[in-house]
Amino acid sequence: MPNNNPWSYWLEDFPEALYGAMIPKGTPSFMDYWQGQRGNVWQQYQTALGQQALGGQPPSLGFRSFLEDYPFLQRWSLMSPQRRGYRSFMPGLSWRI
Repeated sequence: MPNNNPWSYWLEDFPEALYGAMIPKGTPSFMDYWQGQRGNVWQQYQTALGQQALGGQPPSLGFRSFLEDYPFLQRWSLMSPQRRGYRSFMPGLSWRI
């Protein structure tokens, strides 16, 4: 399917902008977490390129294609509530006799 977007070349030249634009919308804690994970996601992309090269293929995976298949929501849902920034405040139980 051809891409008729005249700005697609610009997105590949500025991966930071592409990454920020590809993060699915969500809660502030979701957005903050994924903004902080940009380096880790970039490293996973570089690893995928290296795996292509080791497999004898040209490293042709585009960052946009990588992000379109990236499981943002699945990885977020597998994290513990504390890791996602949710805190449960349970007051101590007091007995009055």
